[in-house]
Amino acid sequence: MKKGRCQLSALLLPLLFLSPNLLQAHEDGLGKHIVEAHRIENTPPPKIDGRLDDPAWQITRFVSKFIQLTPNRGQPATDDTAFAIAYDDNHIYVGFRCFDADPDKIINRITRRGNVYESDVISFFFDPHHDHRTGYKFATTPGGVQSDAYRYNDSRSDSSWKGIWWVETQRDDLGWTAEFKIPFANFRFAAKGQPVWGFDVERVNRRKNEVTVWKQMTQSGAVTRMADLGHLTGVQDIEAGKQLEISPYFLGGMFKGNGKESISEGEAGVDHELGTGLDIQFNLTESLKTNLTVNPDFAQVEADQLEINLTRYPTRFPEKRPFFIEGNSFFETPLDLFFSRRIGSRGDILWGTKMTGKVGDYSIGFLTSQTGSFDVFGFGRPAEFNESVLYSALRLKKDILKRSNIGFIIANKEHLDDNQGGHSRVGGVDANLLFHKTYRLSAQFSESYHPGDDTNNSAYLIEVGQRNHLWNAAIGLERIAPLFETNQTGFLQKEMYRGEQGISFEAAFTPQLRSHRFFVEGHGSAYRGLYTESYFRDWKEKNPISTLSPEFEEDLIAWEGDFSAGLNFTESILDVLGAHYRRAREVELTDIFTANEYGIFVETNSARPASVGLEGELGDFYNFARQSAGKKRQFSIFSTVRPRSNITAVFSGSYAQSLDQESIIDGRFLVSSLRITYLFTRDAFLRVFTQAGREHISYDKMHTEKNYLVSVLFGWEYSPKSHLFLAYNEDWQTEEEKLRLDDRVFVIKISYLWNR
Repeated sequence: MKKGRCQLSALLLPLLFLSPNLLQAHEDGLGKHIVEAHRIENTPPPKIDGRLDDPAWQITRFVSKFIQLTPNRGQPATDDTAFAIAYDDNHIYVGFRCFDADPDKIINRITRRGNVYESDVISFFFDPHHDHRTGYKFATTPGGVQSDAYRYNDSRSDSSWKGIWWVETQRDDLGWTAEFKIPFANFRFAAKGQPVWGFDVERVNRRKNEVTVWKQMTQSGAVTRMADLGHLTGVQDIEAGKQLEISPYFLGGMFKGNGKESISEGEAGVDHELGTGLDIQFNLTESLKTNLTVNPDFAQVEADQLEINLTRYPTRFPEKRPFFIEGNSFFETPLDLFFSRRIGSRGDILWGTKMTGKVGDYSIGFLTSQTGSFDVFGFGRPAEFNESVLYSALRLKKDILKRSNIGFIIANKEHLDDNQGGHSRVGGVDANLLFHKTYRLSAQFSESYHPGDDTNNSAYLIEVGQRNHLWNAAIGLERIAPLFETNQTGFLQKEMYRGEQGISFEAAFTPQLRSHRFFVEGHGSAYRGLYTESYFRDWKEKNPISTLSPEFEEDLIAWEGDFSAGLNFTESILDVLGAHYRRAREVELTDIFTANEYGIFVETNSARPASVGLEGELGDFYNFARQSAGKKRQFSIFSTVRPRSNITAVFSGSYAQSLDQESIIDGRFLVSSLRITYLFTRDAFLRVFTQAGREHISYDKMHTEKNYLVSVLFGWEYSPKSHLFLAYNEDWQTEEEKLRLDDRVFVIKISYLWNR
C-alpha cells in the first residue's frame, strides 16, 4: 500500500508542476484604483529630504480620498492622505502628504528599524510581478524609522527581508510628509519590468486607532492581501540594478569563563579571539538571488529571551541570524520540516550557501551548510564539542489557478563523521489553495527517514477555512505517525515513538461596537495517541517507579476546548481587556483527568509614554517531569516606558508555581528581563539587556537552578548594510548547586558592503 501511494505521488506531482492548464490569468480590467507613475526625464530626481518641493513632484499627479478600514469601515478618513509616484532608470520615488488636524498630537517614536507600530505609520505595497500573491512592503513613521517586508502566499509576511532604500520625513502645520527613494535592484524581476504592478497604501493613526487605505476594502481580515491591491502603471524601460554584493567582516575580542571555575575558586583565564569571514550575494538571474557565507559570526545577535515552560516540549525560539533569517519564508510549509536554528546548534558553521527567488511561476529555495570545527587563529570551539554535519534543504513551489500553489520540500542532515551517526531526512508535498476570495484549503503529506525502521513514519494534515474582516473559522484533520521525526532538521512538538491523530476547529468573531471592537474566539480538538512498544519500554526505563493508570487504554480519546472574549478599545487608557477558559480531558500514561484553566489579561494603551500589561492564569496541567497531574499558577507583567522619543525601556517578568494534587507547592519559577534602547540617530544605538532566571523544584529532591545574563551592544550602520558593533556579554549558570561564569565576552566587529 505504501509503495503504491508513493508511486501515485511521483506520477501526479510532475503533472501538476508542468501542466500550463492549471494556470489562470487574472481577471480582465484593472478597476478604478489605478495610479500612473511619472517618468522623470527633463527635471532632476527629487532630493530625499521629506519636503516634496522638488520640480519632479510639481508635475506629478497626487492621489487622495482615503477611506477607513477601521474603526468605521468604508467611511472617509478623518484626516486624508495624498501620494504621488515617480521613477527614473534606477529608482522609484514615492511621496506622501499625511494630513492631520492636530499635528501637535502626532505620535512619533524614534526606534530601531522594523519597529514602527509604536508611532503613526505610512505603508505601501508593491507587487512588481503582478501575480496577485507576492510583493514588498515599505513603511515609515513621522521620525523616518524604516520598516520593510516581503509578502508571499497572498497574505503572509516575511519581516526578515531587508532592502536598501532611503526615506526622509518632515512635520509641519498640515501634518507630516514622507519621501521615499527605492532602487529597482530590491525587486527580483526582469529588467524590462512589468507594465502593470499591484499597488496600495495603508496609513495608521495611532492615537485614533484608525487605519485608512487607498483601495483595500475587499481584504479579508486585518492583513493586507496581495490579491486585493490596486494598480500602478507606467513603470517601463528600467535598469535591473546591481548584481554583486561582497561583505567581509573582521572581528576581535576577549573571552573568559566557559564554566571552568566557580566564583569561590576564582575566575578563569582570559583568551583572545581573532576572526574574519565573508558574505557574498549575487544574482544568477535577475530574479534568483544567491548568498554565500564563510565562517559567519553573529556576535551582535541578542540572546534568546527566557520563558517559563511547564510543558514536555522545548521552546521554539525564533531564528535571529541574518544569513539564515533572510529568505526563510521560501522554506515554510504547514508542517515545520525545515527549521534553520538546527544548523550550528552543535558546531561552528564553516560555510553556507542559499539560493532563493521566483522564476516565472516557480518559487525556488535551496540551502546547504556545513558545520564542524573552525580553528583558524584559535577561533572556534574544540573539535570534540562539534558535529561534523552537512545540512541541506530544497524547496520548490508552483503557482496554480489565480492565487494558489503546490510544492514539495526535502530537508537532510548528513553526518560526515561515521562515529557521530547516520542521516536524518524528511520530505513532503503540500498545497495551498485559495478560492472565492475568502476560502482556503491547506494540505501536506510528509515522510521521514532515519537509520533503522522506515515504516509508520508519515504525517499528513488537511485544513479548510474561511476568513473575512468580521470572522474566521477553520477545521482540520491531522495524523502524526509514531516514527515520524523531524527535529534534526525541523521542529515538531512530539515525543519519540509516540504520535497522535485527531480533528480540530477554531473560530473567531470580531464585530465593531461603536469605536471599539469586541472579540470572541474558540478552539477545540479531539484526538488520540498513537504508541509503539518502544515508547512504553523507554518510558518504563526513565520512570521505574511509575505505573500505568488502571484507566489507560491506547484508544482513549482526549479532547480540549478553550474560549476567550474581550474588548479592544479606541482612544482609551485601556487597549485590551479579556478573559479565557479552557477545559480538557488529558490522557497520559499515569493519569486520566479533566483539566480546567482560567485566565485574565489586560493591556493599557501602548501609544502613551508608559504602558503596562498584566496576565494571570491558574488551572490543572500534566506535570511531565513528575509524571502526574498537578496544578499551576502563573502571573506575568510587561511594561514599556518612553521618557523621550528616542529612549525605550521594556520590562517583562513572569512568576509561576506548580502544585501537586493536594495543592502543595513543589516548583517555583521566575524569569525577568529589562531592555533599554537609546537611539543616537536612526542608524546608531546603544542597547542594554539584562535577564535573570530561577527554578526551584522539589519533585524528588530539592534542586535550584539560576542563570543571569548581561548584554551591552553598540551598533552603527555607517552606510547601508555596513556595520560597526561593540558587544559585551556576561552569562552565569548554576552547575552542581554553584554559580559559575559560563562566558564573559567582549567583541569588536566591523563589516563593509561593497557592491557593483
